[in-house]
Amino acid sequence: MNTRNRSIRLAAIAFGVFGFAAALTATAGIPDCRYCLAGYYQCRDNTPDAQPSCLDQLFQCQIDNRCDPSLPPD
Repeated sequence: MNTRNRSIRLAAIAFGVFGFAAALTATAGIPDCRYCLAGYYQCRDNTPDAQPSCLDQLFQCQIDNRCDPSLPPD
């Protein structure tokens, strides 16, 4: 009986450690806000009458990447 309890305890600890590592890995991404600005400039250079749609895409990219929404510096 003692061996069974020990096995259950070890399995529970292993499961907890695996769950913690998986959660830590899922939230470890660092936002890259420069990516959004580069996409904005590419959209603006390649789209006629780009102002409303390219700005909307920039803001959405910033929100999706947990960046502070801001206007481009130009």
